[in-house]
Amino acid sequence: MITALIVDDEPHARQELRRALAEAPDIEIIGECGNAIEALAAIGRRKPDVVFLDIQMPQITGIEMLGLINHGNMPYIVFLTAFDDYAVQAFEKNAFDYLLKPVTRERLDLTLDRLRSDRHTQDFSVLPEANHLRQIPCFGQHVVYFVKIDEVESVESRLSGVYVTDLSGEERPTAVPLNLLQRRTPLLRCHRQFLINVNQVEKLRYIDAGLAEFVTRRGRAIPISRRLLPAIKDQLGIV
Repeated sequence: MITALIVDDEPHARQELRRALAEAPDIEIIGECGNAIEALAAIGRRKPDVVFLDIQMPQITGIEMLGLINHGNMPYIVFLTAFDDYAVQAFEKNAFDYLLKPVTRERLDLTLDRLRSDRHTQDFSVLPEANHLRQIPCFGQHVVYFVKIDEVESVESRLSGVYVTDLSGEERPTAVPLNLLQRRTPLLRCHRQFLINVNQVEKLRYIDAGLAEFVTRRGRAIPISRRLLPAIKDQLGIV
């Protein structure tokens, strides 16, 4: 049995695809999601074999959502899209499975046959949106905030989780791991617990015992690891 998750912001589109997939006896639909945040939680919790993923979703697109998934939890992806020359060319060039909306029975059957026989490794590194996050989803009480990368001052990992501090000093938790943010944003790793937006650095200050710290434009001190300091100085052109 192949477990599947449907991710699309249009309820009618989800309903139509669910109805079509119900005719396949070896496909078990384990959930539906209307946005990327719901989908990320469902993928982590349910671990579907396959995700039917709409790429044109608000706030976080389907392709951007892929950049927020740790590789260990990555399911097989079948993209859903209205006709889009750029998207279709990218998918065909890189042998990604996709379905054009409205989904036809013939095309769906072809995709399902592939899922049953040949779920090849998918390399999403060829899709720029999957590797460069524009914003970080952060959580408040009954609300999700989308903090743009250029509005981030720093990100800190603590025992209680990962926290994003914006330019006003507001601190919000995120479910996105520090290592993933390091790989998929321009934020600089300056310490095992910290990433920093170098555009918000006012100065690098040396302190005792060969240690140093960044001071942000807001006056906040962010530690720099002794191990990382030489590479950071080289990257920033500091002699």
